[in-house]
Amino acid sequence: DGLQPLYISARTGQGIAELKERLAALGKPQENSRRIVADLLEPMDLAVLVVPIDSAAPKGRLILPQQQTIRDVLEASAVAVVVKDTELKETLSGLGKKPKLVITDSQAFGKVSKDTPEDILLTSFSILFARYKGELETMIAGVAALNKIRTGDKILICEGCTHHRQCGDIGTVKLPNWIRQFTKAEPEFTFTSGTEFPDDLTQYKLIIHCGGCMLNAKEMKYRIKCACDQNVPVTNYGMTIAYIHGVLERSLKPFPQAAALLHS
Repeated sequence: DGLQPLYISARTGQGIAELKERLAALGKPQENSRRIVADLLEPMDLAVLVVPIDSAAPKGRLILPQQQTIRDVLEASAVAVVVKDTELKETLSGLGKKPKLVITDSQAFGKVSKDTPEDILLTSFSILFARYKGELETMIAGVAALNKIRTGDKILICEGCTHHRQCGDIGTVKLPNWIRQFTKAEPEFTFTSGTEFPDDLTQYKLIIHCGGCMLNAKEMKYRIKCACDQNVPVTNYGMTIAYIHGVLERSLKPFPQAAALLHS
């Protein structure tokens, strides 16, 4: 490609900065072709981001997907309005301009769907990132397995990070309860976190994974490929919550091609 050889030294630091620049340049074309949400927005569009602040929320900060989404909204020269789920209804009525899109944390899907008028597009961070990572179609196909869950069936719930469990933890408490209510059954749940991930997945009827924001892309692709290779349906937290609350079809309206898979 015409580049001159680069001599580097870990001991003296010679050439390290230039090496990083060259590596970053290699990744830019692919990175720039993928957008989290910017391709759905025009300049000065309003995007309302719903971020619950509860006992499970990290102290003093937003989680990475929320930060990245705000940045992508700004990249589109659009306007990001960030609110708690308890303040969404009042915020929408007081904006003076109809938002192009409401993006919610999956845990608040039920309430946010009720508070967001039907003529405003609604989706979630988890759905946006499944699309961004090229996993959306696989996750949509996987969530339909919930309809076949029976008492005694094994479900694997995977958390990519190793945060301290709260009393109302999404993965170990809320999701299992919602699944029991939806299926009217008593499945057997297995939980993993961090780098834990079984080699043999064949015993499971369904795998539900977090968004994987704390895992690198290679690890997430590996896990999804393992599930697909062993013919085990795989989906994510957000897709599952939207499906259970009956709002998945609505939350896929920004992506018509993907939404069509629900009826295929």
